[in-house]
Amino acid sequence: MKRTQRERAGWALVAAIGLACTLPAWADMELTAPDGRRVLLKDDGSWRYVDAPAAAVPGSEAPEGSATAAPAAPPARADLLLERREEVPAGCRFEFGLINTLGYEIRMLVPEFTVYRRRDAKDAGQAEDGVGVAYASRTIDFGPLRPGDRNRRGVVFGGIRCAEIAALRVGAADRCVMGDLTKFSDVKGECLARLQLQPSELLPFEKER
Repeated sequence: MKRTQRERAGWALVAAIGLACTLPAWADMELTAPDGRRVLLKDDGSWRYVDAPAAAVPGSEAPEGSATAAPAAPPARADLLLERREEVPAGCRFEFGLINTLGYEIRMLVPEFTVYRRRDAKDAGQAEDGVGVAYASRTIDFGPLRPGDRNRRGVVFGGIRCAEIAALRVGAADRCVMGDLTKFSDVKGECLARLQLQPSELLPFEKER
């Protein structure tokens, strides 16, 4: 019996909305459904229950100012790019570019770059993910860098040819001065988290795992 009453109420509501939609253009109006609930009819033909979130009713519009109306913006990050790799007499030289896409100045940012030697069949000390072993690390300071500006830095890894390098990874950088972070901040990983590494065609370029 309850199901029959609900079905009747639903059909009555549909009929009321259908009748309203056949009328000429009108301003927003409210009516009472057979089940007693208030319904708001919009002049664009959509409708929703007055006491229910609009997102819960198909065909209705989201309530203005709703917290779920738009997804949260992703955290801002500066773009770090591996731009060049070349053989030099001393070893292998890399050039990096940092674009400050943050809303504040990067006064100091010193990430650590580590190259991994290409795995050899006789090498028993390879990394767990198979890229080889960590060969050498270098740090680079990219600051100061104003919002929207770009800095370029180069570094040479001596004693190894570019062809021998399987991957380049970025880590550390736990002491930075930018935004709300200072070199005295004790938040491990937060400086590195504000860097977005762009994919490179030269070799795997990623953050330390």
